[in-house]
Amino acid sequence: MRTTAATLAFGLSSAFAQSSPVLQPAAAPEQGGKLPADFAWGTATAAYQIEGGWNADGRGPSLWDYFSHRYPNNVNGGKNVTYDFKTGLGGGSDYLEHNADEADLSYYYWKNDIDLIKKLGAPSYRFSMSWTRLFPDGHARRAADGKWNVNPKGLKYYDSLVNALIEADITPFVTMVHWDLPMNLHSEYGGWLGYQMQDDFKNYAHFLFEHFGDRVKHWITFNEPWVSCFLGFQINSKAPWRYGPPNNATEDPLSGPSYEIGPTQYTPESKVLPANRPQQPLEALWCSHNLLNAHAKAQQVYRTHFAAQNALVGLTVDGEMSVPWQEPNTTAEQLASNTHYADLANIFRISWYADPLVYGDYPPEIKERVGSDMPVFTEEQKALLKGSVDFLGWNAYTGHWAEQARSANGSYIPPSTTKSYATAQVDIWHDNCRGRDASYNCLPPRIGAQGGSSWLIKYPKAIRVGLNWLWNRYSGNIPHGLYITENGASQPNAKVAAPNDTVTADFWAALGENPADYLYGPDEIESEFNVTSLVDDTFRQKFFADYLEQVRLTVTVDGIPLKGYFAWSLMDNFEWEDGYTTRFGMSYVNFTDPERVRHPKGTFSAVSSWFAANKAYGSKAPIPTIASPSAPAVLAASVGAASGAAHVAASVASAFLVLATAATLA
Repeated sequence: MRTTAATLAFGLSSAFAQSSPVLQPAAAPEQGGKLPADFAWGTATAAYQIEGGWNADGRGPSLWDYFSHRYPNNVNGGKNVTYDFKTGLGGGSDYLEHNADEADLSYYYWKNDIDLIKKLGAPSYRFSMSWTRLFPDGHARRAADGKWNVNPKGLKYYDSLVNALIEADITPFVTMVHWDLPMNLHSEYGGWLGYQMQDDFKNYAHFLFEHFGDRVKHWITFNEPWVSCFLGFQINSKAPWRYGPPNNATEDPLSGPSYEIGPTQYTPESKVLPANRPQQPLEALWCSHNLLNAHAKAQQVYRTHFAAQNALVGLTVDGEMSVPWQEPNTTAEQLASNTHYADLANIFRISWYADPLVYGDYPPEIKERVGSDMPVFTEEQKALLKGSVDFLGWNAYTGHWAEQARSANGSYIPPSTTKSYATAQVDIWHDNCRGRDASYNCLPPRIGAQGGSSWLIKYPKAIRVGLNWLWNRYSGNIPHGLYITENGASQPNAKVAAPNDTVTADFWAALGENPADYLYGPDEIESEFNVTSLVDDTFRQKFFADYLEQVRLTVTVDGIPLKGYFAWSLMDNFEWEDGYTTRFGMSYVNFTDPERVRHPKGTFSAVSSWFAANKAYGSKAPIPTIASPSAPAVLAASVGAASGAAHVAASVASAFLVLATAATLA
């Protein structure tokens, strides 16, 4: 069954309308129950962010190795930070660098990671494998004698890790590529801009299935393809930082965009890209197109050659769930319009990737607006893509408001009559400040409390609304359901913080919400000069408390087939363009310590205790965790009842459940 575009749009509109605190009073708290015994939960990491050993034992360079070395100013931190965590004094060793050359040194201390997961009591662990640690040049080849050209030391590392996890009764969930594409493939043909990438990834996946498939039963081909393509090839915040005119020079040799893709890429003789080589503004679209086809080819390999392994192959999308902008004077007509635009924002961010994997083609809403700029799948590609995910992962952190964009004078901007990528979203406002005219007032109120990353706003309802939105669109077409493959928070810090934001709190109070849910004090701001603030992470503990309660209600009240949840992250690590200046870990890591000892924060015990209290374990009791007296109390209040701010998401979920049944066609 498939929900048609028309019924889906009507259904979403109805769902959001019913959920509005303006139009509907708060619902009574919901009880629900415990998560089922087979619910997978754990924590997550990524190879480049934690492993270190960037050139050890034959590992080849990835995109992030090369570009963080060549353009170090694209990564925050570096030599300007001189605080010494060992002594607690300023002016000590320069512990921060612009790269993950060492990071958490998990390549050497992976046994410590497993010990940490055991202490957490988590039955599952999501991690990624470094493509270039296994195949340094990115080309996975099998010789005539059947042997692969794999790096034996890299293979030994992952064999040891996987085997030790299984021995510890921890289920591995393996991501094949978490943004760390082999640099050699980028140099040869532009990486994801080259159609050759599809087969190179297929061959890599073939090896992983063949060698690890007897032990790994949950595969994720790609993590957040939108980030790889749109942030890497258009918005210019992730490697390879491509944005600007096609040349190989920058004004600043240490920062800015890079154009190093191949000497013939933009010449008529180039065979690197398809015949209709895209203009540079369209590179993100072609990156996405090749990535989706690569996933489909990998799944075909699995189903053709390895189906007897009984594993599941999925993909993880990201996307901050957009919800309709509303304020006390919002009319029903305005809310209906805002709901339409929230739906469009989610389709452009999430369904761009999920629709092809489920239904075999791009969403009609996107094709209609982008027009001839949109890449087109062949019929053969559509057949491979359709139904090519056994499960869908979603990295859920935050939410955004959405409405029709306005001009400086507040008037609505109409949809463009030109069908192109450049004009496709001119009328969609999909953030509190992004997408509106610069002179339009888009300061607070925020949709929630500001976290420690500019993009991260604490909005717990987003995870429940988003899971219902996903299942309403894809119900019955993803056989093994949904997973939250990342969820977590960076503490407010010196770079990004908004303590006691009374504008936001008063705004939500006027809508009938508890203003305390949108406030935090200066004492919750993390400081690199105060280790206590790094470990006593009360903002993060509250974040997990509220989000996990929404997860519980999604499963036990709404009946959404959410099969698992992974907290990001096991420990502090290299946070991409933020370097080591932003921490998401449930464990504190001192990056001047040569052994990178992992020190559990308050959140560590809090999350462990929450699952011990809120998940059914059958005959198998949860593993006891370490003591952290103050932390569990933060989460304990959520057990057995919805948080005070849950009524909006609860009514959204109920509406979605009705619509998911009524709005589908046989």
